[in-house]
Amino acid sequence: MKFFIYIMLVFAFLKADNYELGHGYKVSDKLYLGGYFSVDYSKGESLDKFRLDDVALLAYGNLSPKISYLLELEAAPFYVRDYENDISKTSTRFYYERAYVNYTYSEMLNFRIGKLITPIGYWNLEPINVLRDTSSNPLYSYKMFPKFVTGLDINGYIDEENTLKYHLFMQANDDIDEDYINIKNDLFVGLALEYELSFETSIGSSVGYYETKDIKKDVSFVQANAKYDSYPILLQTEWAYIDNKTLDTNNYQFGGYVQGMYNFNQKHAIVTRYEYFKDRELDTSNHIGVLGYSYRPMYSISIKAEYQINSNSDLSKSIISFSVLF
Repeated sequence: MKFFIYIMLVFAFLKADNYELGHGYKVSDKLYLGGYFSVDYSKGESLDKFRLDDVALLAYGNLSPKISYLLELEAAPFYVRDYENDISKTSTRFYYERAYVNYTYSEMLNFRIGKLITPIGYWNLEPINVLRDTSSNPLYSYKMFPKFVTGLDINGYIDEENTLKYHLFMQANDDIDEDYINIKNDLFVGLALEYELSFETSIGSSVGYYETKDIKKDVSFVQANAKYDSYPILLQTEWAYIDNKTLDTNNYQFGGYVQGMYNFNQKHAIVTRYEYFKDRELDTSNHIGVLGYSYRPMYSISIKAEYQINSNSDLSKSIISFSVLF
């Protein structure tokens, strides 16, 4: 770990013509180094908090025309200042967020092995804050299925027109870094499909099953998503239903969101989102409305502000964030 951090510090002093902001530093044809960070400030009825949230280091490249890799180490939250409770906390441990090797056999058959993003929907496929349109994440995105798979993802296009893509993923072991995953599990299998109706429109669906570890549950889920992307308008939605069973209970969760974004130009955009989440086991439900503004002076830098209205008024809040991809 110390060696990796040292390399990241050193490349900043090397000649600049090998570096492009947002695309990393080219050490060689087989190795690029990069990273990202984000800071945010949240204010609510009982919330007053500043965070240096994500601090991440990246190494990636192509070992051959068919073999590529990615290593992502992240400390999150790196630093938190809680003004409401007058508490500060720093965590400098870097966790394995992603670590995989990808083998491209053909457009119809590819293999990705290691710790990788669960290939479901849209939101989960963008783990880096700077690339997202809002600072906050929908409840759907981290409460309903594990965000990562430590195992194998077989993927490709089913048809010759490259309009129908599949992901068959599976895990039958512990996560590479169990302290850095939203839902600890030792068995996770699923199938995801994405169909491109046109250049602007796509729809998708997923089914899966996983077994949790902390409190033993057998969980099955079904998910659906759709997107319309025609500049300056972007509309997307994702919804999921999960059924979780323990030895003596059977409960469910249902949730999702609808989000729209209008780009005034390449730098300025307004974002709105409605999300809903119901947990029968906890007997809770939330309706959340989000109104946000995004300023992106360039692809790799994002400044965002938003206000959330929660049906539980104590949870309503404002968020301002700044994030950079190196």
